[in-house]
Amino acid sequence: MTEKERIKSLLLEYGLSAKKSFGQNFLINEGIINRIIKRLNVPEFETVIEIGPGLGSLTLKLQEQAKKLIAVDADRDMIKVLNNITNPEKVTLIQSDFLRFDPDLYSKKEERLFVGNLPYNITSELLEYLLKKGFKRAGVMVQKEVADKLNYTPNKKDNTALGAFIASCCDYNVLTFVDRACFDPIPKVDSSFVTLDHKNDFSFEIYPLYKAFFKDPNKTILNCIKQFPKYIKLIDPLKENFADLSNKRARQLDISDLKRLGDYCCSLLKA
Repeated sequence: MTEKERIKSLLLEYGLSAKKSFGQNFLINEGIINRIIKRLNVPEFETVIEIGPGLGSLTLKLQEQAKKLIAVDADRDMIKVLNNITNPEKVTLIQSDFLRFDPDLYSKKEERLFVGNLPYNITSELLEYLLKKGFKRAGVMVQKEVADKLNYTPNKKDNTALGAFIASCCDYNVLTFVDRACFDPIPKVDSSFVTLDHKNDFSFEIYPLYKAFFKDPNKTILNCIKQFPKYIKLIDPLKENFADLSNKRARQLDISDLKRLGDYCCSLLKA
């Protein structure tokens, strides 16, 4: 039985269909599934936490290799199906919105792997949450357009605060392109599976500043932060000590310069 046939069979057996409200598009390409599992090096992690396992396209493979696997899905119907097709001795199933789920109750950040086919409507919010909680590695499916934007390169017009923060604390790689036909139902966009490997401690408190720096891609950093009353006290010190950088657009800077600005602003705000 192919993966597509397995998914169709489960949906028929349980009288279910993909729910747009949960952003459900089931991965059915077995080659892509195997490539993802192989490249994630699952056995090296103490805990694997899967986000939105759906009908188990990755879950069934992960449970064969993971020391401890926790699968979190907001859809109680998916949890019901998974309860019948996964090994309870190897998989802990949790029905929850992932943004309400605390991974720290189940694992240490330096020992865990996050895996997920992220709902496209909350991709950025979920990535922010993963970065805030911390991990050794994260492997996630995102829209190809999003994957491209997250790949931070100085002077790139569509650089983002999230991409800059990821570059600051992670090694970011596109593991594989995933054509839209690899899903059922077929989404309107192509995807990419990307990996983020933690490379250094980088406080999440700097991220709001990055978001302020990137508020308007066509304005300088100084003009961007002027839009935030809580950051007004930063204006004069930046003009005096970082005029060369703060008078540029955030997307033009390399990561080391963004980090210098961010660290300096954080120190001023704490003073």
